[in-house]
Amino acid sequence: MSLKHSKLILYVFYICLFIFISCESESDIQPPQDEAMLLEDYESSYHIIQVEIFDKYCTSCHVAGNTYAEESRLILTSDTSYASLINVIPNNEAAQSDGLLLVGTDGLQSLYASFLWEKINAPNQENFYSDHPYYGALMPLGSPALTNGQIDFIGDWISEGAPGTGHVADISFLDNIERYDAEFTPLEVPENGIQIHLGPFEVAPQKETEFFYYFELNNDSELFIKRVEIEMRSGSHHFILYTYPENFWIAVEDSVERHLRNPDESYNESVLSIMAYQIFFTGTQWRQLDVTFPENVALRLPVNTTFDQNPHYLNYSDDTYLGEVYTNLHFAESEPEHIAEILQLNVIEEIYLPPNDTTTIEKTFMFEDILIENGLDPLSITTIDKINILQLFSHAHEKMLEFEVFIIDNDPSTEDEQIYYNNDWEHPPINYYGEGWDYEHPVYPAIEIFPEEGLRLKASYYNWTDETLDFGFLSTDEMMILFGYFYTQ
Repeated sequence: MSLKHSKLILYVFYICLFIFISCESESDIQPPQDEAMLLEDYESSYHIIQVEIFDKYCTSCHVAGNTYAEESRLILTSDTSYASLINVIPNNEAAQSDGLLLVGTDGLQSLYASFLWEKINAPNQENFYSDHPYYGALMPLGSPALTNGQIDFIGDWISEGAPGTGHVADISFLDNIERYDAEFTPLEVPENGIQIHLGPFEVAPQKETEFFYYFELNNDSELFIKRVEIEMRSGSHHFILYTYPENFWIAVEDSVERHLRNPDESYNESVLSIMAYQIFFTGTQWRQLDVTFPENVALRLPVNTTFDQNPHYLNYSDDTYLGEVYTNLHFAESEPEHIAEILQLNVIEEIYLPPNDTTTIEKTFMFEDILIENGLDPLSITTIDKINILQLFSHAHEKMLEFEVFIIDNDPSTEDEQIYYNNDWEHPPINYYGEGWDYEHPVYPAIEIFPEEGLRLKASYYNWTDETLDFGFLSTDEMMILFGYFYTQ
């Protein structure tokens, strides 16, 4: 049995072990509160805002212990939300400089001087991002926009002085359940390449939707990919395009949504059983990705490539919405000098997060580990004298505070050099290294790893729940993965 196949079986073992020993529940997914309660029966306009808006759309992030709550210094649970908002200076330097409060109490003149209003006013999205580029993202993050009626209701409440008691906002605003949907523009079909389209598909309320969609490319010759574009509808946690080993021996149902979870939320073991054989090809946690490899590097697609598309959408609202993904793969004009190999370093069994505590996990992958972990033939490793890293990005879930990557060099007298840092689990930065990238963001100095050197992964988590957490596929579980590309000499 090859080392590669041993690794795959071990990975399946850890996933299966997780199924049986995990304490997983979806307790963090909040069910609709006061579902049968009439709006007129709430104690006040603010009570409506708390229960119908904050509790349903905001407190998954703005809760004590969550990294977003710590960064924004804003907790929106019912015990503290009003005091956290009213006449409080926002923890955003640009908003502070503009003289904003989180919520002002001077009536109509406070409406446009309230940071909360700026952050939820989705129909004003174009002006928000062009006029206030340093205000951060619109809220709620990772979910559909609030309904137009909910936005207007909050605006009316602020205009009436934002009181904590009394009915001052017009309840009829909440009848408007339309939502602003940022323009989703399908990608144009590439002139020299292929387009892969998934969806539209429904994302059910109060759930996470993750599935795989397998299809055969049926290419009769080897292909090389020079550029990758991805465009997807909002609400996605990630989208990954996987391939499988050449001459893959397991039959997979074609052109069918194979959901990771059954209707009763148990794992679909037929899906889990082949996940260990999947090979990351490309993916992103950003709505848009457009990257062109350096001139002498390209991805390789063997003859008869098979793909598995893997969307993962989060919907902690009470409404169904749509997911959809376009992927363009642009062909290289000729065979490149270097083939981009897939970098995927998984930390699985080390993930153990005690309740109500901060945990830091570290794992080292030396030169040989990196090559073997990513499918290179162990017999060929002795002929490889250098790894050239092209790209890095991390993947973790909502309990992550920081994710760092360091180079371990062969000089014991020097400190490990940090080459990657992320403190945003939903939108991890994608770092590019070396020369020749056709990319609009900064490109970092080239990274070369030699024998007896390696990478050290370090991630910190805060588990604010009352349950121990370990490896899992929900955003309420945890992961620790480093993705990217590299090539060898």
